[in-house]
Amino acid sequence: MSVMRMIPLLFFLTVTSGLLGQEGVWAATTWNVSTSGDDTNPGTAAEPFRTISRGAEAAMPGDTILVHAGIYRERVAPPRGGEPGKPITYRAEKLGEVFVRGSEIWKPDWQARGGGLYAAHLDDAMFKSDDVYVDSPNPFRVALSSTPYNRQGKPELERFGKGDARVAYNCGQVIVDGRPWEQRPVRAEIDSRPRTWHFDAASGELAIHFGELDPATAQVEISTRRRIFAPHILGLGHITVEGFVMEHCGNQYCTNFWNTPKWAQAGALGLRGGHHWIVRNNLIRYANSDAIDIGTGGGQNEREAPKVDGAPLGQDNLIENNYLLENGAGGIVGAQHTRTTIRGNVIMYNNTLGFIGKKRYEHSGIKSHGIRDALIERNYVAGNPRSEGIWLDNQFPGTRVTRNVVVGNGARGIFLEMSDYQFDAALIDHNISIANGNAQFYVHDASGSTVMHNLFANSPADAKYGQGAYIYQVTARTKTGYHSLYNNLFIAHKVMLDINYPAHRSGPQRLDHNVYDAAPGERSFLINRASDVPSPWEPAAFFALVQGEVGEGSPVAIDGGAKVALTLDEWRSFWKHHGQDNDSGSVLREGMEVGFDQGTQTLEISIPFELAAVGSIPHPKVTRDFFGNPLPTEGRAKPGPIQSLGQGRQQFEIWQGLPILERGQLPPRQAED
Repeated sequence: MSVMRMIPLLFFLTVTSGLLGQEGVWAATTWNVSTSGDDTNPGTAAEPFRTISRGAEAAMPGDTILVHAGIYRERVAPPRGGEPGKPITYRAEKLGEVFVRGSEIWKPDWQARGGGLYAAHLDDAMFKSDDVYVDSPNPFRVALSSTPYNRQGKPELERFGKGDARVAYNCGQVIVDGRPWEQRPVRAEIDSRPRTWHFDAASGELAIHFGELDPATAQVEISTRRRIFAPHILGLGHITVEGFVMEHCGNQYCTNFWNTPKWAQAGALGLRGGHHWIVRNNLIRYANSDAIDIGTGGGQNEREAPKVDGAPLGQDNLIENNYLLENGAGGIVGAQHTRTTIRGNVIMYNNTLGFIGKKRYEHSGIKSHGIRDALIERNYVAGNPRSEGIWLDNQFPGTRVTRNVVVGNGARGIFLEMSDYQFDAALIDHNISIANGNAQFYVHDASGSTVMHNLFANSPADAKYGQGAYIYQVTARTKTGYHSLYNNLFIAHKVMLDINYPAHRSGPQRLDHNVYDAAPGERSFLINRASDVPSPWEPAAFFALVQGEVGEGSPVAIDGGAKVALTLDEWRSFWKHHGQDNDSGSVLREGMEVGFDQGTQTLEISIPFELAAVGSIPHPKVTRDFFGNPLPTEGRAKPGPIQSLGQGRQQFEIWQGLPILERGQLPPRQAED
């Protein structure tokens, strides 16, 4: 069907004269949408449409859908993309004033059950507006693929033989007075817990514990859609989405998304393999799972997935200056995409459902599989509980992670997994990764990164790992070696480096011009036996092997010899035995301290010596520091991310991007034009 035949005749007669220029060429148009409008209107400022979807239906390449203040309850599914130089733009009038929700207000006939409990029946007719999925449009009837809140439920019982068959969550959401309440899978669990709810699939009854709140005075919303903004067509290009608050949708956790379509990566906002998208200046929050999905490997859970012929799937997209806050699983997830730029985003408070444990790996502040030639730059990834900060999985050639602030996340700071490259396939530089729950830089089953000019600090002393950097093998699927760690500051870790023995599936490592916060006799450097799975050595034999290669010194066995603790001198001797002159230009310095004020985003750092004396190793792509200042050349740059860092105690305001928001807060109102 042609585009023109899709437009109603009355509408066509009303606006054609405004769309055709003097040469008869289609001209750019701004289509207006307002909660006071009507979809039979012509879409002008005086007579706007009522829905964003109606604007999407009308828009052609170069057009803008301008959405005025209000709440819009719909899934927006663009039917077409733009063209080079003529994107189709979806623009909210002002950030914080235009809400697109995957929920509806629910005012049922409440049945009081006593003790603050009320119940009502869910009508399946409420869930017809987003009926495209391989399972059900009703998120309350879609089983959550993995159990949240660190519980072992029915999915884990079926997969691993360990779990409770009664513990089965669904993808629904109940939002009361603007905040999601907690789902409980067993009816009795809500009896004494206000702000919780339970859905009984057999009867269709939804029970909510309102506590002292009268449901008649509350605004109750339930998620009736599983997405908020995502095309049905794969590979649409040249679309811009900016300025919206998107919230409330019943999307799925993406367990095994690569081979289970119903569990595919499907964020509240999804590009669906699109190319040349710009997603900018939005706030996405309160999704049941992830905020945004990108690439061609996510979001294929619809019954039909037509593709644009010849489209460059998953290429050249920009995700910039968005808030991704308080979502059930992660901020940005993706698979199979090229030349993506993820820049300037604030990603905080995600994994509100507390996914942790086996088959609960598919979330992070930023996580992507198959990311190529990408740039992840100047993002603020902080305070995501039980979650990684930035996680690159299953190939990441040509990707650069630079100038990010990765602070106070519940698990690891920067995480590389599953690749098999030689040196310098990915570049991790000038990041500030501090006070994350485990290692600040972590690698397993991955090879080929260059990690330089970073600050890795303040691993918790009681953490399971507590390393500044931890590299080892956990499966036999690929290799772990060929990493270069240059010019980094390692401060306040119980272990500076923990690296696997360079044999079998491991390999050589390059280490130099790092600064380590340790005393000369302190055994802060570990060689571990996880160079293959299972390890090629029994612990005692491994300890004897490393002890013999160190030469002079007295290594210490950890866990019976599974790891061997070395001083820096012993560490150097070990690597020299393997033909590598590692850490010969690195130094030990005690007395360094790092503090971070989350409220002001101020980094305080104390360096009791002159960093410039340490020297550095240059890299042709690394020419500017964390603040964008030029690096000195010829090995004269200081280690660490900040070249102006001098001897003594200094403070730096390290985040100058979007204002940091508290939980539940909206962005500051924009000034009137």
